[in-house]
Amino acid sequence: MRDSTLITITTLNGSKQYTLTQLIKKFILGFGILFLFFVVAICFSVRYLNALVDEKTKQIEIKNQELIKKTNKISYLLSQTNALQIKVSALKNEIAQKQKLLNSVNDKIDDIERIIQFEPPKNVTYTQRLDLAKIDLVNKKMVLNSIPNGYPVVYTGISSKFGWRIHPILHKREFHTGLDLRAKLHTPVYATADGIVEYAHYHKRSGYGNLLIIDHNFGFKTMFGHLSKFVVHQGDFVRKGQLVAYTGNSGLSSGPHLHYEIRYLGIVLNPIYFIKWSLKDYNHIFKKERKVKWQSLIRAIQWQKKLIQQQ
Repeated sequence: MRDSTLITITTLNGSKQYTLTQLIKKFILGFGILFLFFVVAICFSVRYLNALVDEKTKQIEIKNQELIKKTNKISYLLSQTNALQIKVSALKNEIAQKQKLLNSVNDKIDDIERIIQFEPPKNVTYTQRLDLAKIDLVNKKMVLNSIPNGYPVVYTGISSKFGWRIHPILHKREFHTGLDLRAKLHTPVYATADGIVEYAHYHKRSGYGNLLIIDHNFGFKTMFGHLSKFVVHQGDFVRKGQLVAYTGNSGLSSGPHLHYEIRYLGIVLNPIYFIKWSLKDYNHIFKKERKVKWQSLIRAIQWQKKLIQQQ
């Protein structure tokens, strides 16, 4: 061919001759094969990348769903946290109110213990303190219901004390076995302890006039003289604080008043200690009145209380 250019290629294995047209054809063929391979490679790469993108997309979608769930859970937890904070705040307020109430109860228990002169053991709970105070209060009330205490009339003064004196009518020195309490005519007279009416009549020999005697537990008796009227009669059971008579001026008396007398096993006692005896001043009488064996007496009252509870 005239228009073809001859090209000779020499190698160690020998020499080869090519025309330029053949080289072009081979180049085009090789380039075509390479292009086709490149296209195929690109297609496979695209498919692979598409698959990879789809997989990543699915993973991202899953992650998004998990993130949404976690976000929802976080939102729920936040709402629960807010609700708990509200509850905690309410509980704190309730605890503060309960503490305030507890302090108030503690103050009241202190007041009760102070009133009944009770000293609780150390390291006990409020409930135990209250229970012990109740037991002590019940015991003391039982003692005060059984043994004369307090005023038999509304107190307006004492006209004659217990002890030696000059009798206002007989004008001679004699021992006054009771207290003369000032009282207007027909003033109500009340029992100072539970007991049985032993005597309710006029008593001329003693000079007490209309005389009321109440027999109490454990050897105690109370006597009310110069009365104008009886409300109870011999054999009646009376309770502490019950109306039993009215004051007067009967018998050997210089004016309306109440002669009040307390005896223990026949021994006259100074009524002033018993009149002032109460829950607020419970222990005072044990020091003042030495004629009564108080420890033995109170043990007997407590034993009687336990016996009643057992029955």
